[in-house]
Amino acid sequence: PMDEAVAILEMHDGNALEAIRTLLAERDAVEEKLRFASIAMGHGFTRGWRTRLPGKFIGEG
Repeated sequence: PMDEAVAILEMHDGNALEAIRTLLAERDAVEEKLRFASIAMGHGFTRGWRTRLPGKFIGEG
């Protein structure tokens, strides 16, 4: 099996800081999409379920 961490570093020519920056940017983009999806679904659609990340609900502050 391929080591994803090694593959990410290779995509950034071994530059760990750039790899971390890319991963953080991708995380932020996914959080934003989840926030929009949570708003679009409304509260009744999922019977009260809300997306939760460690320490916070998506769509709250």
